[in-house]
Amino acid sequence: MPTCNGQRPHTFPGSHLFLFIALLLTTVFNQAGAQNGAFRITDYGAVGDGITLTTLAIQSAIDAAAEAGGGRVIVPPGKYLTGGIELRDNIIFELQGGATLLGTDQLDAYATHEGTDQHGKAIQRRYLVSVTGVKNVLIEGKGTIDGQGKFYWETPAAPPPQWIKAKTPRPNALLEVADSENITIRDITLTNSPNWTCHIMHSQDVVVDGIRIINDLFAPNADGIDITGSQRVRVTNCDITTCDDAIVLKTWKDGQPCEDVTVTNCTLETLCAALKIGTESYADYRRITFSNCAVRAASRLFAIYVRDGGTVEDVLVSNITGSTKAPLVLNRPIQLMIAKRTPESPVGRIRNISIDQMSCETDGRILLTSIEPDRISDVRIRNLHLRYPFVEDPTAAGSDIKSAQFPTTLPEVLTAKAAIVAKNIDNFQLEGLTITWPEYQVPEGWQIPVRIINGDFNRKFRYDYQQPKQTELGVFWGENLNGGRLIIPEAAPSSPTVQKIELNNATIQYQATN
Repeated sequence: MPTCNGQRPHTFPGSHLFLFIALLLTTVFNQAGAQNGAFRITDYGAVGDGITLTTLAIQSAIDAAAEAGGGRVIVPPGKYLTGGIELRDNIIFELQGGATLLGTDQLDAYATHEGTDQHGKAIQRRYLVSVTGVKNVLIEGKGTIDGQGKFYWETPAAPPPQWIKAKTPRPNALLEVADSENITIRDITLTNSPNWTCHIMHSQDVVVDGIRIINDLFAPNADGIDITGSQRVRVTNCDITTCDDAIVLKTWKDGQPCEDVTVTNCTLETLCAALKIGTESYADYRRITFSNCAVRAASRLFAIYVRDGGTVEDVLVSNITGSTKAPLVLNRPIQLMIAKRTPESPVGRIRNISIDQMSCETDGRILLTSIEPDRISDVRIRNLHLRYPFVEDPTAAGSDIKSAQFPTTLPEVLTAKAAIVAKNIDNFQLEGLTITWPEYQVPEGWQIPVRIINGDFNRKFRYDYQQPKQTELGVFWGENLNGGRLIIPEAAPSSPTVQKIELNNATIQYQATN
């Protein structure tokens, strides 16, 4: 019917009308989101069914927020299968409680950047969540990033304890912050990482607070938090369970130094080192603190490894308690080591290291070694308590060890029978050491049926736990110690028949009795 002006009214078929309303509502929602600074990934097409690949939808929400000058990108409850996503400047990325990002098994869907590995080799680096070359980013919430690492691992050849082998290629990190400034990561959970979990590389002013990392204890290279060549980094209140190093600092070839890093108030469990510096040590480390951490179990509570010529200096470690109850041989409460990665590698330095107030339940020895004199200096250990539920004989594995985590060129160190073993150190000070040796039987939790060795997929060790002491240990063994002092009158060897202190070519002063 014609209208009063002679024109027919405009009408919409049903499907066109629905499309018009949907587009109108989407525009309204997006405008409201932009006005409120909030961009929900579901408004951009993300489906939280754990099946539909939502990479483009998530990235679209991030890009829209960036184009608006910044904003809050919200991941609501649901499971979102995704490839690599990249955050932008001035973004708050909120994983709400009940929200999970699931890493896809399609490696070519990961974010890719041209880069290098730790030894300077050019590679393509792939991450699930990438924070690269940006400023002012906050990642927060009670949600989870799940890397589904099993897609990138071989099926274990034997039941635990057994290292899992990695497939190649695989992602480089679950979450990586690279060449960025003013970044905060807090409260989220990271789990099932196919490789490193949280990597902070060549960045400044980074805070990691209150996150949880939950990985398989035998997952390949699944470090918890790696801090590479970065400055002004604070890690606090984190809980980490993982296979490889829990919190580790590194410096890469042609990279930046690590400076002004603080780690505090964390709980850790790992089959490697709980708190570690190295082994990658091409540039220097300065002003590092580790404090107030509880280690449920680890192969080492604290370790420094210099193999690439760098210097580690001005490190404070305090108020650490824990256990080396890992299903490995040759666990060490503390290890400082200078070695060479290759025959051509320069020899680095470790100096001005202070360790105070540490208590460790252990089966192994503290190793403090350099391949050359005058390379480790000014090391102070005070108020240290070692409690032995079981004493391992270091000759069982130490006489044929090949792992680069040990001073393999110093065989006398590998088999020295003392609670603390030190070689080639200037001005070493040990004060306030106490040791509790095993009693009549090994506690059930320490009767580990099979033990494995770091870096070796084949060798297995089985101990007779009817013998709480597989050997007797002295208190201290030292060689080529120049200066310093031992004030350890309260520490006794595991048997009166064993020499308490054994020194070779040493000018160190000591007080062994009251």
